[in-house]
Amino acid sequence: MSRDEAREWAHSEFGHARLGDARRTARLVQMAAGVVRRPGGKVLDVFRSSAERQGAYDFLANEQVASAAMVEALRVATLERVEGYRECIVSVDGTSLKLKDWKRAKDFGSIGARDKGARGLKVVHAYAVGSDGTPIGFVDQQWWTRSDKTRRADCHKRLLGDKETRHWVNAIDNTAKAFAATAARPWFQLDREGDRYNTLKALARTGALFTVRSTYDRRGRAGERELRLRQAVSKGRIRGEHRVEVRRGSLQKHPRTASLVVRTTTIVLHMSEAPTGESFELEVNVVDACEVGPIPRGAERIHWRLLTNHPIDSNDEVAAVLYAYTLRWRIEDLHRTWKSGACQVERMQLRSASHATRWAILLVANAARIERIKHLARNTPERPASDEFTDAEIKATRLMKRKYKKRTETISDAMPSVGQMVLWLAELGGYTGPKSSGGPPGSITIKRGLDFILPAAAMLELMRAERKKR
Repeated sequence: MSRDEAREWAHSEFGHARLGDARRTARLVQMAAGVVRRPGGKVLDVFRSSAERQGAYDFLANEQVASAAMVEALRVATLERVEGYRECIVSVDGTSLKLKDWKRAKDFGSIGARDKGARGLKVVHAYAVGSDGTPIGFVDQQWWTRSDKTRRADCHKRLLGDKETRHWVNAIDNTAKAFAATAARPWFQLDREGDRYNTLKALARTGALFTVRSTYDRRGRAGERELRLRQAVSKGRIRGEHRVEVRRGSLQKHPRTASLVVRTTTIVLHMSEAPTGESFELEVNVVDACEVGPIPRGAERIHWRLLTNHPIDSNDEVAAVLYAYTLRWRIEDLHRTWKSGACQVERMQLRSASHATRWAILLVANAARIERIKHLARNTPERPASDEFTDAEIKATRLMKRKYKKRTETISDAMPSVGQMVLWLAELGGYTGPKSSGGPPGSITIKRGLDFILPAAAMLELMRAERKKR
């Protein structure tokens, strides 16, 4: 992005943040624009001048800056982009940031297995994706630090207010409330961690569509018969084979098309909460999809047991449930870009949980922008590169590509497309093609390419400015 484009994006995301002082909002916009221009996990990676760095540190340390206000600004920007969609997929998913705290001197919390001693922050994101698969943005974020004393083993004895599940419930409630002011209908997608009493109750309470991957073999009723969920599925209606596109991930190098044998049924689940004695009945449709046929070595065979309130009367409706659930992977792509990809949020060296949260919100907003641009570049690659890159960036990339091109390549002077420009950047960043890399260019190789050409682009801009002065 050019400086003007970066500033325009930053203003659209954070310009209406209510931070109690217009100067704080202006600083937030300025920082967001800097993050866009030069993504990085450390403040030092993003801001080069001492004045910019000091301003960033002062902002992050300012306790008058509420992280909730920054999240609210992102919500407003996302809801503006939601307009035009009749239905949006909203993935609700949690993750953690592992941050450096070897001396345990910072106010971070425990993450992962407690015997490992890892420290950091916890977050639940509600991330909206268009029904066409285009990333839209964040509707809600819930941040917290986990107490060192809390243990998972007593979860069934604690009330909702003492459980981390409350953050999931808050994200669901806030998202439903936000979408009530739009014409779009949310369709919540939750993985197995969402199969909880309070989470399912919250989803049912919203009246919105939901799909949750089942974790437990719950008790229920099908017709007049009492049985377990697994038994109900085994007696369900066979709906033939359905095909879904499976993205590459940690357990498989290449994307593939999976053939799924699908069974469906309807069951009334008996839901109960031990600490309060509460109970309710939840009628859900069940879509059980099991992959058949050979799978690549190292890949994981798919078996989804999905609980949904979406209709499943026709095969098209069953296919819609499966397709919508595959869009949940968009949030995993986002987390990868945020944590280990272009933004590298876990490299930050801030010393306070509140400071780290503000910085992480800035970086995750940029990660969402990167994912959106990456999706659009892959699906509309014919657009001119000038839509997304400055003249200096295009010229610098062309010059570098000519220097490091293959013998059989010819680099034209014509304006490249977005797709061609992204491919050049990825190749400069080490991308070797879909066969060896497992798919199209990802955010990591694209960032390496940008890091390679941005100094040259900056020099070209300075030389052009000097010529104008003469």
